[in-house]
Amino acid sequence: MRFVLLYFTHFISFGAFVPFLPLYLRRAAGLSQVEIGWVLAVSNLVSLVGLFVWGPFVDRTDKRRRTLVMGMIASAALYPAYMLTRGLPEIIGLTIVLGVFMTPVIPLLDDLLLTHIRIHGGEYGRTRLWGSAAFIVGSTAAGWLLGHGVAGGQFFVFIAAEIAALVVLATFSSEEINRPGAAVKDRHFWRSLTGPFIVFLVAAFLGRISAIGHYNLYSLYLDKIGVSDTLKGVAWSIGVVAEIGMMFFTGRIIRRFGARWLFTLGLVGSAARFALYAVWPTPTGAIAGQVFHAFTFGAYHVGAVTLVTELAPPGRSATGQFALASLAYGLGSTVGSVVSGQVAQIWGYQVMYVMCAGLAVLAALVAQISAPEKGRTVFSAP
Repeated sequence: MRFVLLYFTHFISFGAFVPFLPLYLRRAAGLSQVEIGWVLAVSNLVSLVGLFVWGPFVDRTDKRRRTLVMGMIASAALYPAYMLTRGLPEIIGLTIVLGVFMTPVIPLLDDLLLTHIRIHGGEYGRTRLWGSAAFIVGSTAAGWLLGHGVAGGQFFVFIAAEIAALVVLATFSSEEINRPGAAVKDRHFWRSLTGPFIVFLVAAFLGRISAIGHYNLYSLYLDKIGVSDTLKGVAWSIGVVAEIGMMFFTGRIIRRFGARWLFTLGLVGSAARFALYAVWPTPTGAIAGQVFHAFTFGAYHVGAVTLVTELAPPGRSATGQFALASLAYGLGSTVGSVVSGQVAQIWGYQVMYVMCAGLAVLAALVAQISAPEKGRTVFSAP
């Protein structure tokens, strides 16, 4: 229950951050769409700090609690600073500093939960789904406050959620978070990587490139094919509900078929979804395709974080999670945003979705090479 509360409280803050930062930068800071794109690109690239700084630091020092607390407190203090920042250089500077401290939180939460599951049993998906539900709560609360004239309402929701997460984190003992005697002295993470882990990271990178174009441009695609604003909200909600539903069953899929097949299922389902958007560009097709978000995020994400635990070098689980977050969700998102935006602008959304489908198929083929060592799994029956 404490892990559920920890994910729930922290992801409320994400619900107040992700949807509303671009909106705030546009309305309050007066940035253009191009300038907002640069800010978001910088935000994604800053995640590489996790791979080269936070991951190795945590694995070498075992200071997981201190890093989590520092990340949450600094994030709660820095996010509202956007209200005091206007020019593009200042906003990019703030985004870099905020990103440095936000980066370690989610990978460390995943590492903490997966370590607990490996020792005590349980299912990652059934805990992580509460994070997805909390995202809806956070975005709804922030939207309600803004709609009722509360200036900076999203910042208040963010701060309150991070304070609540810190309270929940305080209920964990140091032994539950840190791992006495588990610190790794060898600093050469890259030399210890196995072939399957590197191949998996390539597949995750390609998979994220294929998906980010959809995440960034789906609402514009809906505009082009004549979907009303009301139905846009319904479509996004269908996706989140589908994601939560998939996460509920991921533990069973992993126990029966393995994390690699769950990860591959996510990629194949994504390919089918993007192909549907390409060949059926109607409101009905666009909304029906949202059911496949169960694969694009639900299966992909749970399969990916589980494979990290199975494939990462011994004692390097934190760095492994940071590698996934940095190379796939960070660098992959940046590359995918640029490429998909250019393709959509030059050739249109249907061609972009064909490209996304092709990349997802390629990622699925690559994923089949990243077979984990026989018998290794982080999941056991409760």
